[in-house]
Amino acid sequence: MTRARKKATAMKKMAHRRTTLFAALALATLPRVAWAQACPDAGDGTQGLCMPATDAASAGMDRAPGAHDDARAGYRAGDLWQAHGQVWQADSVTAGQARWTRMTPTRPADTFGAHALFAGGPMQMVSGYHGPALDVEVTQGGQPAVVTIGIGADGDLDHAALRAALARRDAGTFANVVRVYDQSGHGNHLLATPQHVVHVGEVRIAGHDAISWGEANGPGGFILPAGVRVRGDGFFFGTTGTYASSNSGFSAFPVPVLLGEAGQKNTFKLFFGSYSLDGFAHVADGMDPDHRTDLVVMNSPAAVSVYGDHDGYHLDAANSAGTYMRGAMPTGMLSGGYVGYNADGGEWFVQGRNTGQWTGMVIADVAPRREQVRAFQAAAAVAGDYMPQLRSVFVAIGDSRTEGYLLADGRNWPYLMQRHGRYQSYDFGVSGATTRQMVGMLPAAEAAGRNASAKVAVVFGGVNDHLPYSHIPVDETLRNLAQITRRLKAAGFHVVIIAEANTTGAPRAEIQKAIDSHMITVDAEIDPFAPGQPMADVGDRTYWFADYTHPSQHGHWVLSETVWKRVGGWLMQPARN
Repeated sequence: MTRARKKATAMKKMAHRRTTLFAALALATLPRVAWAQACPDAGDGTQGLCMPATDAASAGMDRAPGAHDDARAGYRAGDLWQAHGQVWQADSVTAGQARWTRMTPTRPADTFGAHALFAGGPMQMVSGYHGPALDVEVTQGGQPAVVTIGIGADGDLDHAALRAALARRDAGTFANVVRVYDQSGHGNHLLATPQHVVHVGEVRIAGHDAISWGEANGPGGFILPAGVRVRGDGFFFGTTGTYASSNSGFSAFPVPVLLGEAGQKNTFKLFFGSYSLDGFAHVADGMDPDHRTDLVVMNSPAAVSVYGDHDGYHLDAANSAGTYMRGAMPTGMLSGGYVGYNADGGEWFVQGRNTGQWTGMVIADVAPRREQVRAFQAAAAVAGDYMPQLRSVFVAIGDSRTEGYLLADGRNWPYLMQRHGRYQSYDFGVSGATTRQMVGMLPAAEAAGRNASAKVAVVFGGVNDHLPYSHIPVDETLRNLAQITRRLKAAGFHVVIIAEANTTGAPRAEIQKAIDSHMITVDAEIDPFAPGQPMADVGDRTYWFADYTHPSQHGHWVLSETVWKRVGGWLMQPARN
């Protein structure tokens, strides 16, 4: 067995608040362009979710950039800024003399021209495209029926047709996406795997319907046709929308894309967290089954992309970037592949759940120039109302109750909380994670908080330590939680701990005693499980699933409301240089 194979086998086992007169006048005098507005929320997070919050809920960042939005504020040359349908790029970030140039974005795939081998989703990805977008399967009277939802001449998805299809479906069923049409003209339509698990109509992002995965959806995604052929050292893959998790899902890791044929030497894979649950984006190819990059993928709306060239692999998410500069595969074509799930097959297939809520995808057979990548990001920011300039950061560290185990479409409490404010959100929750593994998430949390104007971390965990396969004594659980909170405070976070629930075996009393004695030092404690609180009784099926351990969808909505009431004021503080 090769060293790389041994490594793979071993692993399997185990984002200036000062609103100057210049900036205000600049924004007021610019012509408005059409972009999608945020939509009303369903109310309790159980039927349909609309996000993000309005631009005004952004601590004063819904404005044009000015001279003081500079390096001292954490910005770099090349960074993007979007407000009210206008987008700018930083040419210079010299202190007090920052220069931002307004861009004129088109659609996300346009920058690649004929090199875009696939572009599709429930949003117009290619300028001028109108035609079929999705084939959607709904159950009517117990029988499956497929309806095609198109993009009209106005460039928008036929929301009326989708809503009509949703209204006709049987109660308790979902609308599953079975085909994503290629808008590029190459005919590379994506077909769903035999498991039809990708939903539409459950999540909307800035008015766009998204195709969505989640724990309860199960493993599955789309097959790339063999006609999608890219060089190992010359390709681009990008998504628009969001991710509901920055880390592993269901004790495995979500894989947004695998290029090439699973099991063959010439493959490329992008995944989050790995079995180390570290929260960073990882890449793999025929020469290395698992390499950690320095990028952490956020869960707030942003375009996420990866491309390969002769130097290596480059990743982008809003104004964050990561690299793996060892050099990509120098020869060989990557033919076909998979999108949206853990595609290694076998036992891995039954584990991987992707956490994407995507409004579009682009695959190109070219190693793009940096200006092309920024053009993709800028177009996506305008179309999806992304605000890459945001400087408040929220981090959640926890287990399945934070990741969203048993929930469909990624609607966990940190994701739901984004209905209230605009900030950069990161959810490092992992099903089954112990406090030992949560300690391993700290480097990613610290990286996510760099250059933030305000940062908040919420820690919720401990219940898994006592399980028979963990064998972690309570004393170590308390030491681990103390280390986590101490390091987060040292990194400048406002640190909040959620009290343990009343699940049998959870160290609720011990953690409370450690907080009271200041062994675990935090800025605030939240206890949604105290007597008299809605979630006090783990046997209440309104808020808890039947396992007495995991919050239901309504329980996650309550957690999102409870946490926001305590931390929203910190996150919405105006940024100051």
